[in-house]
Amino acid sequence: MIASALGLEQHRAMPCPRSLVLALLAAACSHAPGPDPSPSAVSLPRPALESPPGWQMPASAYLAERNRCIDRELGRRKLNQFGDPEGTTYPGGSPLLSLTRPMDRHEYVMQRRRDIATHCTKALGEPER
Repeated sequence: MIASALGLEQHRAMPCPRSLVLALLAAACSHAPGPDPSPSAVSLPRPALESPPGWQMPASAYLAERNRCIDRELGRRKLNQFGDPEGTTYPGGSPLLSLTRPMDRHEYVMQRRRDIATHCTKALGEPER
């Protein structure tokens, strides 16, 4: 009682906030490693067919890149969207309407313009033909 009157009470030692943070970090980092993460939706292409097995480009990504290449080549060669000289007109507005089987515009260009098809479908790392 005299000690409390004089302000000499003993206080419990409070842990330092820094010590708590370090203890929590140490506990969080000490867990056992889990299984390797599964591949995500985005895959990187293999550089060549001879390379060891690895990631391959998804078909949708390959087609999107091929279609961009076709459109770039058409513009570079000053051709319309169907591979014909600019200003060409078609009955019904599109040459695709007269086909016997339905076909995508990019497939149509690749069938009619083999030079563009060859340029836009070569494998990565393959030399120019």
